[in-house]
Amino acid sequence: MGRTRRDFLKTSAIGTAVAAGGLTFPTILRAQARKLTVWWDRSYYKEEDEAVLRIAEDFQKTRNVDVDVSFTIQEDSRDKIITALNARRGPDVAYSFYNDWEIMPRYAWDGQLVDTTDLINELRPRYFEKFLPVAYCWDNKAKKRAYYGVPIQVQTIQIHYWRDLVKEAGLPDDPDKIPMKWNEYWAFWKKAQDHLRTKNPTKYAKVYGIGMTESATSTDTIWNFEMALLSHGGQVFSDDGKVVADQPKNRAAIVAALKFFASLFGSGHVPPDTLNWSDGDNNANFHSKSVVMTPNPSVSIPAHQYFNNTSDNYFNKSATIEWPDGPDGRKPTYMAAVKTIVFPRDSTNKNPDLAKAFVKFMVETKRFAEYIKAANGRWFPAFSDVAADPFFSRGQVGKGSEKDPHLPVVTRILLERNTRIFDHSKNPANSQVFAENVWGKAMDRTIEDKWSSEKAADEAIARVKAIVAQWR
Repeated sequence: MGRTRRDFLKTSAIGTAVAAGGLTFPTILRAQARKLTVWWDRSYYKEEDEAVLRIAEDFQKTRNVDVDVSFTIQEDSRDKIITALNARRGPDVAYSFYNDWEIMPRYAWDGQLVDTTDLINELRPRYFEKFLPVAYCWDNKAKKRAYYGVPIQVQTIQIHYWRDLVKEAGLPDDPDKIPMKWNEYWAFWKKAQDHLRTKNPTKYAKVYGIGMTESATSTDTIWNFEMALLSHGGQVFSDDGKVVADQPKNRAAIVAALKFFASLFGSGHVPPDTLNWSDGDNNANFHSKSVVMTPNPSVSIPAHQYFNNTSDNYFNKSATIEWPDGPDGRKPTYMAAVKTIVFPRDSTNKNPDLAKAFVKFMVETKRFAEYIKAANGRWFPAFSDVAADPFFSRGQVGKGSEKDPHLPVVTRILLERNTRIFDHSKNPANSQVFAENVWGKAMDRTIEDKWSSEKAADEAIARVKAIVAQWR
C-alpha cells in the first residue's frame, strides 16, 4: 500500500539549513564534478521546498553533479528571471509561477530558450495532451514553432467556502445544496452575509459574503475576469492567436463581465479593500473568516488549513465547489494555467543536456508524485500516471474514513470539465496584456473612476490591440 498523505508529511522533512537565498543543502564536493544551477519558486510550504531539495540531492549523488538550488518568493521570481535573461546570464533550470504567462512566450520569441521538443516527445506518453500546447511557442529568430519548456503541474479556479458560516447563516451548507445557476449562485453568498449580519450585527459586521479579488495588481483578478468572460460566452484571442475582443459578440461579453464585477462591488457584499488586494489577500481574508467564500486559482487555501494543524477546518468546516453555470445556462469552461520549467540558452554552465536530465529525473512517476503531494495538492500533475494516484482521484486520507472535500473537486474540473489553457503561447503579446493587468485596470475604471462598462471595455480592447501591433 502506498503512503498516505499524513504518512508522507511525517517523513518528508530532510536536514536543511536556512541561507540568505532560502533553503539549501550542503554541496557534496567531488573532483571535477559538473555543476547545475536551479532557480525555483519558494513555496508557501516548507514541505514542497524540501521535496525539491531532496530530488536535487538525489540527482547530485547519482550523477556526480554539484546542484545549486536557490529559492525566490513567487512575487520576485519573475523579475529575477527576466533580469537574468536580459543580461544573457540565466540559470540552467528555471521554474517560476510566471513562466507560462510572461517568460516563456516572450523569451522563446527572442530565441533565448532551449528547444525542449526532444524531452517532450520522450515524456509524451505520460502527459495529458491538452496541457502541452502551453509550451509550444514561436521562436521569431529561428522562424519556427516548437516546445520551449517542460510543463509539470496545473492549476485551475474553484470556490472555497466556510460551511460553518453558511450554516450559521441558516442556509444549507452541503456542497450539493448550493444552487449552481448564475444569479442564484451569487445571490446565495449575498444572502449568507445578510443573514449573518442580521443575526449578530456586532460579530459579523465586517464579514462579507464574497471574497472576489478586483484589483489591478493581482493575478487572481485576471482569473476572475477570464472566468466571468467565458461564462458570458466571450473571448479576447481566437484559437489561432488573433485578437477577436472587438467582435460584437465578444465585446458584449466583456461589457457584461465588467458590469458583473462593478455590480458585485457596488452591492456591498465584497470587502471594500478588494480593490487593493494582492494575490495572497483573499487567502488571508478567508483564513480570518472575513469572507464566507472566495474564488482561488489553486488549492493553497485549504492546504494552509491542513498544514497548520486545523484538520477540523480542512475536513469539516470548509468545502470546495465549482464555478456556477453561465447566465445562459451553459456549463462553465475552466481556465487552466500550466506551470512550466524553462532552460535559458545563455545559462551559467551552458549544459542544456544536463538540465534536461535533471528535469527528466525529477518528473519520474514516483519521485514527482512525492514532490507534488508535498504541497498537499496545491498543484495538479500534468502527467496522467501521477494523477492516477488516489491522492487526487478519491482524496482518501489517513487510515480512517475521512474523505477529502477539496482535491477531488479539482480533479473533476481538470479531467471531466471543459478546460481552456491561457492563450499566451499562441500570441506572445498576451504576456504583456497579462503583465499590465489590462482587465484589472478595466475593472477599476468602472468601480473607482465610475466609467461605464462600455467605455472601460473599449479602452481595454484598444490597449490589447495596440500591444499586439507592437509584436508584429
